[in-house]
Amino acid sequence: MDYKPGSPPPGHNVLRPHHIDVFAMILLAFRDFYGKLPQQFLLYVYRFLILEVSEAVQPATHQQILDFLKGAPQMNNLNVHNYILAFESMPKELTSVAQLSTFFHNATPIYTDKGGDEFRRSPFGFFCRRCSMGFSRLSFYGVMELQKDYQSWCAGDTKAGYGPVEKDLLTGDIWLFKTVSDYGSTAHPEPFEAWEKGRDTGDDVVGPENLRRYFEQMFHTNNDSGIRQNALLNLIRMHYVRKEYAAASKLLQEAIAVARTCGDRVTLQHCISMLHRLPTASGVPVLNEIQPDLHPSEVLYDVAKLLQPQSGQPLTLAFEKLVQASGLYNSWVDLRKVSPHERERLGLHAMQAVSWSTLGCHSLAKVEESIIQAFSRWGDDDPNRLNSLLNQAHRMARNGLYQDALTLLVQPCTWRGLSLDLYQEWANMIWHILALRISRRGQRRLFYDFLLPRQPSSTTFISKEYFFDDNTTPLPPMSDELHQVMSARRHGQAVTAIQPLLQSLWNSEFQGRFSLYRLGIVLLADVGLEFGMSKHCRSLVEGILPQLLPGHDVEHRALACYTLGRCIIASSDAEPAELRSALPHLLMAENDYVHLEMFEAASDVQWLLMVVYHNLGMTTEGAAVYERYNCSAANIRMYEESPVDEEAEKVWTLVTDVGALLARR
Repeated sequence: MDYKPGSPPPGHNVLRPHHIDVFAMILLAFRDFYGKLPQQFLLYVYRFLILEVSEAVQPATHQQILDFLKGAPQMNNLNVHNYILAFESMPKELTSVAQLSTFFHNATPIYTDKGGDEFRRSPFGFFCRRCSMGFSRLSFYGVMELQKDYQSWCAGDTKAGYGPVEKDLLTGDIWLFKTVSDYGSTAHPEPFEAWEKGRDTGDDVVGPENLRRYFEQMFHTNNDSGIRQNALLNLIRMHYVRKEYAAASKLLQEAIAVARTCGDRVTLQHCISMLHRLPTASGVPVLNEIQPDLHPSEVLYDVAKLLQPQSGQPLTLAFEKLVQASGLYNSWVDLRKVSPHERERLGLHAMQAVSWSTLGCHSLAKVEESIIQAFSRWGDDDPNRLNSLLNQAHRMARNGLYQDALTLLVQPCTWRGLSLDLYQEWANMIWHILALRISRRGQRRLFYDFLLPRQPSSTTFISKEYFFDDNTTPLPPMSDELHQVMSARRHGQAVTAIQPLLQSLWNSEFQGRFSLYRLGIVLLADVGLEFGMSKHCRSLVEGILPQLLPGHDVEHRALACYTLGRCIIASSDAEPAELRSALPHLLMAENDYVHLEMFEAASDVQWLLMVVYHNLGMTTEGAAVYERYNCSAANIRMYEESPVDEEAEKVWTLVTDVGALLARR
């Protein structure tokens, strides 16, 4: 057969030991027991055979095939029992070269082409014909080696018969006659599999070396395979995921030049999109223009850029980009005839969940996360599923459900199958959840002595997120201004922070970040109390309180209720009815702060509650609040003096053990 230059090389078929077992199962089902086996058992066997014939999964071992058959339905049927016994005795019947030759030669009638209307094509028939043709090409020495490998494989040596076949033009003695595919080595997927394993386990030597070996193989009959740019693109992605931006930028220039030289428009577009992903010196994100070869995932990353506060753009632009990404994905599937990819489809839902959460619509974000978790597979390195679980756990921890958040993350179905890059994100989230709980409890000693030294190397930690200190590292825009307000308020100088507060309010309203906007309104009401504007401040908080009462962010609700209670007291003129109306809000704030384990804030609310109960003459309720106040004070002292947290130590020990387990794969 003549092959045109540039066409894929002919496929090379090598008989392996598991082919004999699959061949025997087909022979028994279609020849020896044809028409005798029950339908339910046949369907059970067909489902197994179609996977083995397609070779889309790792071949099953001989013992695994036996265990599979012994777990079949209708085992009480006599023909089913005889079928399994016949297959189990197959290794004993193929103990010589003559028996193996007879086994293959007697199988010819089940796949011989038939003329007329009776001619049918079956994947099982194609498989048997391919095995028979492959066997007929073997020399006596090749048949002898195959028989020895099969016996060793059945005895438990899973590597017997699965070594590489050397194609030597002078000493190819396993073939009786050769075909075109026997004269040259073609591309094999094993080096790329080794590259993926090295990438996932963090092996910087084995991974890139196998990537080079893979793309140096012969993919077509031209002198140059023309796909060196793909090797560079894979290396660039590895460096980018590991945040090695300098190495990625250096390789990108080379990859773009190679792709242009080869005329590879698709790879060139991928490289340009990766170039747009790298951080810029100005900090202004570069968005992609819709091009024929632009991948939908790059448009989704543009959405991620617009979701950053540094972009300074309203979130409506992010939702417009989401619509573009969805339309571009449908175009890829419909016009390019690309098979729908489950991860790419779920990526749209993952980005929608983050967008709705940033906008402040947490219920819609939960719906999108539920879709991801329902249709993605657990135990896989799917970043969509992991990110949805991380966001869900962070939201639970923010609302005081620390145990539930940690339980969700440490389950084996969450971390099993993760690459080391995704493992770092998983470990980072657990570290931040522990830091959040420790900071809310006021355990500074535990944080600096235990948790901070164990901070993951890839963690972006800004102490202002958890403590009021003088760290010079800024928070993102709007959050940094609100931190200045809260820090000034803590020192009784909130009046001096009006300018950053108003600036944060304007930016959050313009960009549509309503969670920050609601917090800014509450802080504005708190500052307004110092100017005697109690009634106006009360109307401000009452206007946004319905949005906070559902409890999507319990800490914000607690602060709003506490501020509203103070506004009502300040504007009440000591009238009992007005004071009573402040009690539900203060009690809700107290319960929320106790639930969050923020005992210092809870003690402030409880002190105010004692004052209100005293003015109302409610001595019994006041005494109960006083007991709760003493309990909060005792908890504050206990956590300040506690140098250890056994639960945090156990959780972090598990995190390190999981990392070691994933690296040993």
